[in-house]
Amino acid sequence: MKLMQHKYAALVLLMAIILAACNDQGTQETESAPPPEFFAETPIFSTAETNSIPLPSTPTNPPPSPTPQLAALVNGQPILLAAYEKELARYELAQAELGLEADAGQDGYHQVVLDALIERELMRQAAVVYGISITPEQVDEKIDELRQSASEHGSFDTWLQTNQWTLDEFREAMATEMIVEEVVVTVTADVPYAVEQVRARYIQVDNPNEADSILNQYREGSDFGTLAERYSLDQATAPYGGDLGFFARGSLLVPEVETAAFDLQLDEVSDVLAVTDPQSSSTTYYLVQLTDRESSRPLTANLRYKLLQDAFDQWMEELKGSATVIKFIEGQ
Repeated sequence: MKLMQHKYAALVLLMAIILAACNDQGTQETESAPPPEFFAETPIFSTAETNSIPLPSTPTNPPPSPTPQLAALVNGQPILLAAYEKELARYELAQAELGLEADAGQDGYHQVVLDALIERELMRQAAVVYGISITPEQVDEKIDELRQSASEHGSFDTWLQTNQWTLDEFREAMATEMIVEEVVVTVTADVPYAVEQVRARYIQVDNPNEADSILNQYREGSDFGTLAERYSLDQATAPYGGDLGFFARGSLLVPEVETAAFDLQLDEVSDVLAVTDPQSSSTTYYLVQLTDRESSRPLTANLRYKLLQDAFDQWMEELKGSATVIKFIEGQ
C-alpha cells in the first residue's frame, strides 16, 4: 500500500497551475533523504489548512430553451456547439500526434473536453468579479513570442491551420488562458511557503503476529531502521530504514500513519496500527517512529506545486457547486 498521494487533476488548466508555480520566487528546495523515486508520489500539505479566498458570486439568468447550436450554458453564458466541436477535434489531433487513441485511459473524452470548456468559462466569469483583465497589447506580445518560437520549428500560420484556429480565435483563446493564469495566482495567493512537517520511519507488514513480534524486538533493544530493512514490505523505503522523509499534514495516503507520526514524541514508536482497505478488505499493519519535527519547514518545489494544485482544485469545486450549468450534449 503506497503512502504518498498522487492526485493530479491536470487535464483542466494544468498549464495555468504550472505557470503560477514557476512564477513563485520564494520556493526553495530542501534536502532529500529518501530516494527520488519515493517522492514521485509527491506528498502534499492539506488544503483544509490554507486560507480560502471568497468565491465570486455570478448572477444567473433564466436559461433559454435548448438549442442544437449550444453545447452548454454556464450561468447563462453560452458555450457554442461549434466551439466544442473544434476543441474536440483539437483534442483528437493532439492524441493522434502522440500516437494514442483519443479515448485511451479516459472515460468519455467528449465529456472531458466539455467539462474543460465549462471550467474555462467559470474562470472567465470569476476574472470579471475579481477585476482581472488582459489588454490586447499583452495578448499580441504573447502571440509575437509564440511566432518567434514557432519560426524555429515551422510556420506558426501552418500550425494554426492544422489545429483549426483562425488568428482571431486563437487571440481570443490566448487572452482567456492569460486571464486564467491571473485567476490562479489570485486564488492561490495565500498558499504558504513553509508549514509544520515531521520526519518519520515506518514498517509495513501484512501479518498481525509479525507486527507484534517486530514491536517486541524493538522494545528489547533492536534498531527500528534495521527492523524496517529486514521486515518492511515497502521496498521503496525499506532499504533506507523505512524513512518517509519530511511530510506535512494531509500528505500520506494512509491517514492513520500520518496521524500517528504527528502525535508521537521525538524517537517514540507507535503501537501496531491495523488499517483495513475498504476496497479490498485486506488489513495492513504498521509501526511508526517519529525522527524529527519542524514547526515551519520550507516546502520543496514539488510539495508547493501540489499544494497550489489542491488549493485551486478546492476553489474550483466550490465554484462549480454554486454555478448553474446546463448541458445540451452528453459525453459520448
